[in-house]
Amino acid sequence: MMRLFLAIVLLAALMAPGASHSAAAQSPVLPATVYPSSGPAGTRFDFLADGFQSGERIDIWVNAPDGRALPARPDSELQRRVARDGRAAWSWTSPNDIQPGMWSLVARGQRSGAVRVGLFTILPPAAPAAPDANAFPATGRPGTRFVFFAAGFAADDPIGFFLSAPDGEETPVAVEQPRIFNGRVDWAWTAPDNAAPGVWRFRVRGGNSRFEQMLAVTIERPTATVGVTPGRGRAGTRFQFFAEGLQGREGVVFWFNRPDGRAEKAMVERVAINDGRAEWSWIAPDDAQPGQWSMVARGVSSGIERVVLFEIR
Repeated sequence: MMRLFLAIVLLAALMAPGASHSAAAQSPVLPATVYPSSGPAGTRFDFLADGFQSGERIDIWVNAPDGRALPARPDSELQRRVARDGRAAWSWTSPNDIQPGMWSLVARGQRSGAVRVGLFTILPPAAPAAPDANAFPATGRPGTRFVFFAAGFAADDPIGFFLSAPDGEETPVAVEQPRIFNGRVDWAWTAPDNAAPGVWRFRVRGGNSRFEQMLAVTIERPTATVGVTPGRGRAGTRFQFFAEGLQGREGVVFWFNRPDGRAEKAMVERVAINDGRAEWSWIAPDDAQPGQWSMVARGVSSGIERVVLFEIR
């Protein structure tokens, strides 16, 4: 297999720009010493080869895994000069975007035509390291339970937890089920039902080591859910409404929009408000205008509005 590869290298040498076909054909292809024999992109490789003419200069190029011959330069132009004993030593640093696989670097004496080949392997990028801190899930709605871990603390660190809301205000917080083992801290936190949408950030601090980790989760804006039963009814019908997404047990005011565009205060019944959900009923007047109506519920404190559509036949 190695002989086949060296034969391919020799063919590449013959095809390389500026190569002397007769000189390359008359000179045997001999190996050069390479250190290290493999490395990731960006590695510096050192080469050593002998059999050149004293004082001559060498040309170098590299052969890619796909067979392409590519120009190359030693790390210093002074390394192109061969020593008195016919030995040449040079280094070459692989590019950061180099293709992984088996490569060869070819050195050829400009006067002697001597060809030396160093084989080396470019390793694929290493797999990303496991994160030393994470949160699951990364996003959730109010009421979601988030689970966290963070590593890197001292084994005997007393851990402090600090939470920043989307407005940037940071406060110490008591978390659920905190535990530490071998410098890793695990805990949970349940977002309040009225948690503001946006990015919430945990800062975890070791009291002795003063080491800190930062983690973030995103609270999504809750989907507003509204409904009415029945969705259609005649004048005199009792309609049962509900609307979610308000705040806590805040006060709510109601009005309706008639088919003719007029807005009127709604005299509602059986109002119940709890955990941001309002439920109420309304009886359509006997002379209610047929058409598309809408009932509006507005939170007094939050200003949040919910609109429920229904029809009077």
